Amino acid sequence: MGLITKPWGKRGEIKVRTPHPPSFFINKTVFILNGEYKVLSARRLKRDVLVLKLSGIEDISKAEILRNLYVEIEEKDLEPLKENEFYVYQILGCKVLDENYGFLGTVRDMHEWASYWTLEVFGEREILIPFVSEFVIDVDLEKKEIKTKLPKGYVEAL
Repeated sequence: MGLITKPWGKRGEIKVRTPHPPSFFINKTVFILNGEYKVLSARRLKRDVLVLKLSGIEDISKAEILRNLYVEIEEKDLEPLKENEFYVYQILGCKVLDENYGFLGTVRDMHEWASYWTLEVFGEREILIPFVSEFVIDVDLEKKEIKTKLPKGYVEAL
């Protein structure tokens, strides 16, 4: 649900990059690695950055340990998505099948670059595929498959 970028202040608050509003996190239980924390307060710092205060994180040294880790929530607390929207955790592990190249590999990670997400696909070679309608034809979460149509020469150029 968000990436912890760094501590904020000396009282153990953390900066989290997330598209969600502060109200989304208030009084929720969040998970960071194997730890479970209650969100005591949340406020917007800028457009996609919040400052969170978590139970059990009282100072900057404890907050520093959380740097570059992900804040996660239980699936039941997720907001419903619109049609053709997906959570990253749903896409990870999907097989990528291309109309021109066949099986390309499995989605190992996703990256948000510029105005779109990119699939990091690992197979015979590592391939980065923009997760946009020009390349991604279909996502079947039940089968854990993503169908793509990459331009001729795309894979060879990598």
